[in-house]
Amino acid sequence: MEIAMILLAAGYSRRFGSNKLLYEIEGQPMYLRTLEQLQKAGQELAADTAGGACTDAERAYGKKDKKADIICRVGVVTQYEEILRTANEKGARALLNPHPEEGIASSLRIGLENYMDTDACLFSVADQPWLSSGTVRELIKLLISSKKGMACVSYQGRQGNPCIFSRKYYPRLLELSGDRGGRQILTRYPEDTAFLEISDGREMEDMDHL
Repeated sequence: MEIAMILLAAGYSRRFGSNKLLYEIEGQPMYLRTLEQLQKAGQELAADTAGGACTDAERAYGKKDKKADIICRVGVVTQYEEILRTANEKGARALLNPHPEEGIASSLRIGLENYMDTDACLFSVADQPWLSSGTVRELIKLLISSKKGMACVSYQGRQGNPCIFSRKYYPRLLELSGDRGGRQILTRYPEDTAFLEISDGREMEDMDHL
């Protein structure tokens, strides 16, 4: 099973007062903390399923001989050159959003359009610096075990990011526009959504203000 994990990192941070994605938390840019947790989750899932995950670079050279049951591919959608450069250096797929003013749906579409061959797509926002690889890993496992079409994180009944969608919802995701993200699809099909209840609500916190 192939999973795309897409980090949405193209926002303007108007409420924050500066580019919050580059704001350092414990000595590391906020977006990079989240990116590394996604990559760590992919590595852990590959190890759990007795194989090793192929990177996008390896796939480009036809190396598909690794035997992980779950293969995760990580992409980063952003308007910022520094983030594009670092994503490449870290082995993620760097995807430019030339029109971030069109809202989060534009980043979501760009990410998904580059991973239409995957079985499911997880979307994570770059301003949740306390998100853990364990939560990402368990969310993907929940989607698979529940046999639902979608899954998202929840804390005390409040839904949040990240969210993951199976392939059957890709057409609906591509229809989104503006600042309306995938949550509206979750709301429309609650019977097909699984919820991962987490114990630490800080993982869902958005850093909107200094």
